[in-house]
Amino acid sequence: MILGAISDIHSPRFLNDFFIAFRTAPPYDLYILAGDLVDKGKVLHFDPIYRLLSSKRVIAVFGNDDFRDLRAEYRRLYPKIVWLEEEATSLRIGDSTLYLVGSEGVIERPTKWQLESGIGREFYMKRKEKIEDLLCRKEGDLTVLITHYSSAYETVKGEKTWAYPELGYPLIREIKCKPDIAIHGHAHKSVVTHARVDRVEVYNVALPANRGFTTIKI
Repeated sequence: MILGAISDIHSPRFLNDFFIAFRTAPPYDLYILAGDLVDKGKVLHFDPIYRLLSSKRVIAVFGNDDFRDLRAEYRRLYPKIVWLEEEATSLRIGDSTLYLVGSEGVIERPTKWQLESGIGREFYMKRKEKIEDLLCRKEGDLTVLITHYSSAYETVKGEKTWAYPELGYPLIREIKCKPDIAIHGHAHKSVVTHARVDRVEVYNVALPANRGFTTIKI
């Protein structure tokens, strides 16, 4: 089984890089999009990405640039993608069943903009509880956690250390029901895009950091 994961396309900002990545990547059994698919909530800029992927099996989560008040539009306009927002789904691929949990994810310290918008730390701690609850319901051979915000600090190295709490949360180290694989994005400048954290394989699949799809062989 081969998974192809990518995030932070920020269409149209890195759209050409995405086209190159798609053309040069091998065929995948499942494509995973880990958020920030467009820049600043411009939903229709996802159209060219959808045209390439609409015939594929695709699981996606939203990022902070995929604005919350527009997410129903993504589901309406792009129905062939399975969108997960504090949700889980089971998917049969070959002889195995993947249990996929998807969320925008958790950050340790809300940004100034988020605080001004009324989104405080409590909001993310409730989301953390929801993610863990979904993980503990494992319904498959292999569990994959997909978030936009980083689920481990090991895979944001290269970013400014003071910014780590605004890029993610040490979720993998804290939760009791751990996935087998954790996929995230958001950290554009990371120089460490794969790490093993508490026996979990963690991948930062941000396009600016990897310059292409991240291939995950199972």
